[in-house]
Amino acid sequence: MAETTVLYPKGTKFNMDYYLSSHMPLVGNSFKSKGLKGWKVLDFGSEAEYCVQATLEWDSQKSFETAAATEEMKKIMDDVPNFSDKQPMLIPGIVKGTM
Repeated sequence: MAETTVLYPKGTKFNMDYYLSSHMPLVGNSFKSKGLKGWKVLDFGSEAEYCVQATLEWDSQKSFETAAATEEMKKIMDDVPNFSDKQPMLIPGIVKGTM
């Protein structure tokens, strides 16, 4: 299993309603057939170093790498200005332990 952490920095102008109702369903619909198992979104508030985090769960790191190289990824990244005035940082990783 692998996860990709998507972070939006402190001070980002962010539309959470659009993100949850349009952007994240776009992510899910685009990548479910490519190994995306699920996602979750955290709101850290305005004082934290990052204001929003999305965590995408993949069946493998290879699934994320394959999805990231598709036209769907370009469409997802092109949607970012619809809800955020800053680009996110994407941090992929392999899950080594869970509880």
